Amino acid sequence: MADAAGQVRGCHMVGSVPLPDTETALRQCTEGQPGRLKRIPDGETGFRGLFTYWQGACFQASPDLAVKFEQNAPVPCGEFTPAQVEAGVQKLRAAGPMETKYDEVAIDSYATFRKLKEEGVIGKATRFQVSMATPPNVLGPFVEGPFQAKVEPLYQEALYKSMQRIQEHIPHDQLAIQIDLALDTAYWEAFPWFKPWFGDGDIEKVKDYIIAYLVRMIGQVHEDVELGIHNCYGDMAHRHYFEPTSLGPIVERTLRLLEASPHKINFMHAPVAISALDNLDTYFEPLRKLVPALKQHGTELYLGVVHFGNRAATEKMIKAAQKVLGDFPFGIATECGWGRTPPEQIAEIMKMTTEFCVPSA
Repeated sequence: MADAAGQVRGCHMVGSVPLPDTETALRQCTEGQPGRLKRIPDGETGFRGLFTYWQGACFQASPDLAVKFEQNAPVPCGEFTPAQVEAGVQKLRAAGPMETKYDEVAIDSYATFRKLKEEGVIGKATRFQVSMATPPNVLGPFVEGPFQAKVEPLYQEALYKSMQRIQEHIPHDQLAIQIDLALDTAYWEAFPWFKPWFGDGDIEKVKDYIIAYLVRMIGQVHEDVELGIHNCYGDMAHRHYFEPTSLGPIVERTLRLLEASPHKINFMHAPVAISALDNLDTYFEPLRKLVPALKQHGTELYLGVVHFGNRAATEKMIKAAQKVLGDFPFGIATECGWGRTPPEQIAEIMKMTTEFCVPSA
């Protein structure tokens, strides 16, 4: 279903897959999207299926600062004295070095990836993709607001340690690291459910802080490891924090990030909400400003246009994107990971994806 010029090239998987284990996910996703995946995640199977929910374990040593998280609801914020905050943070420090375990699961899954590549199941050029969220996607929903500023450096240190250990154990020419931006987008657009601990209510200061921590995190990725960005509006029970009206905010952030990044951004993914179906020209229009920068930096673009059970919507979105992007090639994806998708829908999602794109160049 790609156009004659093959403009829709390849597909991208954001991360999670509702399958029982890593090997099953790698086998089925490779088979279901033949020749179309430059990178493949391990599926984030089992306890990792709900994005960063499993990272809440990092704070169990200090229960006072932990939030009782509820999907699709404002994050509750308690009241604490400065002394209570300091005591809670000290208790967390006293428990010893924090461990995110991103490294443990990635190294374990890579062994399965390597085996399947040696067997010829996974293509020689395909990289192993490790998806990692920024600190706000963990601190925002799982740490009480008054504690977040003091917990940030502790979690950041643990996250960076995991990133380095992943790169020590996985060959760089086999690895791609994807940074996931979800709550970051809510902060960027000043969505009232989520209050950042930074910026003092000034949206420009908030945006500057976001770019700063992204640059720090990107700086942990070695030059010969591929780097990607996944942009998101949340996918809790297949609902967004709010419905985006255009890609303008994501384009704005990406342009700033491309200029500031110490590492080449090899690929980026942007969601295309089903709510934008009757407003696609406006939704995609900001991409005109982005294309020159993507060309300059050699960044691949993947658009989350694949919607289960709505082939007509996917086709309409692709055509609308082509109108704006002109001859700039792009790949396709779903809006977010598949972890909350019923397993019986996966085959159709992969079938639709492969029909709408040609194999990756």
